[in-house]
Amino acid sequence: MGHIEKNSLQDYWTTDNLIETPIFREVIPRDRFLMILKFLLFSDNSLKESRDSPTYDRLWKMRKVFDSFNRIFKEVYDPTKNLSFDEVIIKFKGRVLFKQYIPKKRKQWGLKMYKIADATGHTYDMRVYLGKDKKENLSTSASYNVVYTMTDCIKGKGHKVFMDNFFSSPELFRYLLKERSINSCGTVRSNRKHFPKDLAPCKMRQGDVAVKFCNGMTALCWKDKRQVYMLTNMHSPRNKLITEERKRFLKKFDGDVSLYEKEKLTTTKPKIVADYNKHMGYVDLGDRMASTYSFARRTRKWTKKLFFSLIDIAVLNAFLMFKSSRTSSKFSLKEFRMNLIASLIGKINHKNSEHSVTKKGQMIIHFFIGHLTKRKEGALIARKKMYKKEPL
Repeated sequence: MGHIEKNSLQDYWTTDNLIETPIFREVIPRDRFLMILKFLLFSDNSLKESRDSPTYDRLWKMRKVFDSFNRIFKEVYDPTKNLSFDEVIIKFKGRVLFKQYIPKKRKQWGLKMYKIADATGHTYDMRVYLGKDKKENLSTSASYNVVYTMTDCIKGKGHKVFMDNFFSSPELFRYLLKERSINSCGTVRSNRKHFPKDLAPCKMRQGDVAVKFCNGMTALCWKDKRQVYMLTNMHSPRNKLITEERKRFLKKFDGDVSLYEKEKLTTTKPKIVADYNKHMGYVDLGDRMASTYSFARRTRKWTKKLFFSLIDIAVLNAFLMFKSSRTSSKFSLKEFRMNLIASLIGKINHKNSEHSVTKKGQMIIHFFIGHLTKRKEGALIARKKMYKKEPL
């Protein structure tokens, strides 16, 4: 369904010649698919803990499934040396306690997820933000705690991690290098604790650079259109500058006709900034690739939204692993997904796919799913009486 977009789920089973796709009704009847989708659950509601319990987990409905995906991602793959740590948004506008709003993201409303991704876009570790946690260490910030928790799976392996100014701090970088042998680099807020306050002079022209070095850590301020503050413990304190060329389209008018001309721009920037720009986008790269053929549909259930997002991430990870194992392969993500779908469908049994679920079958399904409550039974009886025909 991620490859063929239609306005509603029912349209995939339509017999209208204009938009008909017979493969769907050959694989599974419409009513059966909608029934499975309606009653798709990932936990036993009878095992729900009280919200006042100290062990209460806001992700309890999806915890086992989420942890299973996360565990397998780490078991079957070794990431590249350079990693990116960032947050993404799973688009969702329904009701859930930990829904977030991030205006700078492409998807602004939804479930916030922290990710560690490598150079290929492969998701190695992930964590859903569940709101303020009273059990976390109150002496450090929430951004420090999430990096501290998630980098445990890559400690002692000599990785280099790039992160933005929401996470970066001198205290965090010092801990990651000393205790976990992880080098770090990222933009940083100038008001962070232990960051040099007198780093940048009062007046800086575009292209100016100010650098300070202390205990193996380099703090840098570079003036582009605005002042950019960087912190790193993987680069030399020497201010090495590199030159980059990029193309820009300029809009010009010839009378009433608008024309676009290519223009080459040459920019000089510190190597720290260039390396950050090169490696920081790994998480966003994986997020874009995973959502290319996403099945995600509008739903009120956050559990379904998260589950189908996990499926998209898992398929992308499988494709990236397949591609890395075959250096000469020109397989695209679309071709990989099509082959995966064909292998999962297998041989279609046309005899069993001609008819949808009968009314009797639906009644049996409802019976085994569970009995109606007394309140629902009363409402059902009242509705039947309302529509009962009066005798002539």
